Amino acid sequence: MSPRPSRFDYDEPARALLIEWGDGAVHRIPFALLRRACPCAACHGEMGSAGRFAVRPDLQPGEDNLADISLVGAYGLNVVWADGHNTGIYTFERLREMGERVVASP
Repeated sequence: MSPRPSRFDYDEPARALLIEWGDGAVHRIPFALLRRACPCAACHGEMGSAGRFAVRPDLQPGEDNLADISLVGAYGLNVVWADGHNTGIYTFERLREMGERVVASP
């Protein structure tokens, strides 16, 4: 079982979501990476329909400006973007995987 976040917040200077995990790990996931990884049907696609990023992979100005983050039950975070997009729920497991990949990349 993946650890749960003990804290999450904005790191505006780094333009990243800061997550401190219960096991002591700390990750900063860049807003642009987080937006491109949005798991919702509109962004990711569903049942034969291409998602937004398959059709238009480039971020438009403002699409990666984080407006709000909140807990969803005991399993994830909901992210609200400045352009109004708010249907993506990022599970803790997915966020942990993303954070580990950021740490591992040069």
